[in-house]
Amino acid sequence: MLLLLAAWLWPWLARAAAEPIVRVEVGARQPVQVGQQVGIDVTILAPNYFLSAPAFPALEVPGAVVTLPDARAVNSTETMGGVLYAGIRKTYAFTAEQDGDFRLPAATIRFTYAGDDGAPREGSVTLPVTTIRAGAGGAGSTAAGGSAGRRLLPVARLTITQTLDHDPDHGVVRLHAGDALVRTVTTFAPQTQAMMIAPPHAAAPRGVRMFRADARLSDQARDAPGPGGTRVDTLTYVFERPGTYTLPAVTVDWRDPATRQPATSEAPLVKVEVAAARTAGALAPGGSAGALPGEGGLPWRTLWGAGALLAATLLAALLAALWRRLRPRLARLRQRRAERRRARAESADARLAATLQACRAGDAAAASQALGRWTRTAHGTTPAAWAEAVGDAGLSAAVASLQRHLYGPTPPSAAWDGNPLAQALARHARAAPQRRRPAEPALPPLNP
Repeated sequence: MLLLLAAWLWPWLARAAAEPIVRVEVGARQPVQVGQQVGIDVTILAPNYFLSAPAFPALEVPGAVVTLPDARAVNSTETMGGVLYAGIRKTYAFTAEQDGDFRLPAATIRFTYAGDDGAPREGSVTLPVTTIRAGAGGAGSTAAGGSAGRRLLPVARLTITQTLDHDPDHGVVRLHAGDALVRTVTTFAPQTQAMMIAPPHAAAPRGVRMFRADARLSDQARDAPGPGGTRVDTLTYVFERPGTYTLPAVTVDWRDPATRQPATSEAPLVKVEVAAARTAGALAPGGSAGALPGEGGLPWRTLWGAGALLAATLLAALLAALWRRLRPRLARLRQRRAERRRARAESADARLAATLQACRAGDAAAASQALGRWTRTAHGTTPAAWAEAVGDAGLSAAVASLQRHLYGPTPPSAAWDGNPLAQALARHARAAPQRRRPAEPALPPLNP
């Protein structure tokens, strides 16, 4: 009888004693290389199902770069000891800047999950002690690392391509004096963030001016060959004199993940032939029809060209001076405009509208994220706690239904219906009250 009673009570006791669990897994063999991007999977397991998404914190490790890419969390379920757990996993990107041992900070992650009775429970986990070893004296481990005083090179086989805004003619780009050639260089690093790609090396031959625009960085680009980072550099060459020029190859440095030795990828050189300017007029023997009377050789075109060039130079100088004065003001205006847009996007009304839109569209994941942001902004708590404090059974049921759909043991195959939650929110959501300006005083008082 005692054995039967213990067997009957064991699942209930296991569920009652179940607590959240956290796991940390390093996705590479150690020691890792300096400059090598390594994924660190952090998985949080909670009994039953989550009522709010865990807030994964930023991790700061001296001597290393740790980021949390903006990727959607991975949900899962797992049974341990007869207890069903819901899991949420996020992956940090870790890159060592020097040799040594790196220890992840013992950060605490808080969240809300459903207890055995379905009521909200506040949970938290603390990251366990996790050490990552980098370098360990391998060949080339500090060839480009921070300990050697040079720029950190990505440990990935980089590919580099280039495009020109002028099509070559039999391998040669043909221009006229005063023309510009735009060279767009694209560098892709597999399994590496774009911020880790070193700027490419580019030079201009004598007599050619080169201008480099700010690089454009993107991760998980649509046209990329796979997961990784993309860096786009735009180089503009201005040719002032006729002649034949060779633009050197553009190179980018990296480190071979197999041999640990420095390597280089390059975009090929470009040959350019520059003819005389289109506005230059040639003098005919004995003078031209466009020459000034009595001069016998000075054409109108040359004077007009020189005057236009002088006017353009003065206008450019004036615009440059005006731009130097206006640029700080424009920067402040853009910053204030961005702050206003960010404030509107992060306001309670905007987050409520996003929640209602996701509910009507039937997007459960987007509705859960938007609802969590709105309740934190408007009420300073989680959706489940707010619904319980309101005391509306329909609202609590709609919130619990959303969480069960996302994190329940057997998610239904049918689409999620967000109309009940949208209707429940409409009953209790209130727009933020508008602040009234104090009434301006009437005429000032008369002298006493």
